[in-house]
Amino acid sequence: MKSVTSSAENAVLSKAFIQAGKGLGLDDTDLSAVLGEQVSTVLRLHHGHELLEPSTEARRRAILLVELYLSLLALAGTEQNAKIWLSSMNRGLSGRPRDLIACRAGLEQVVQYLAANRSLI
Repeated sequence: MKSVTSSAENAVLSKAFIQAGKGLGLDDTDLSAVLGEQVSTVLRLHHGHELLEPSTEARRRAILLVELYLSLLALAGTEQNAKIWLSSMNRGLSGRPRDLIACRAGLEQVVQYLAANRSLI
């Protein structure tokens, strides 16, 4: 029974990752950088031919992107505002968040930045 639950969880996370990327205006190349994987992996995720497996770096990064999306949507209010924020220079982060999320450290930095700002609301 556990493998059925794991498969369902993997499918939900995979879809959430793709939807979060779409909501943030990220293309397949951007998403592959976020995952640290090849573009072909993202294409397989899009079509449901692959799932994000437990205990992988790609899965951890996908969770971070979904968290980023949800935090940013809560702060920005709309996906359009979230896309603008993601592509704009941010002095607090010393760069464009869209560029920073291409590596694990930058992705974590942006998620922490958003979490800190959400706590101020």
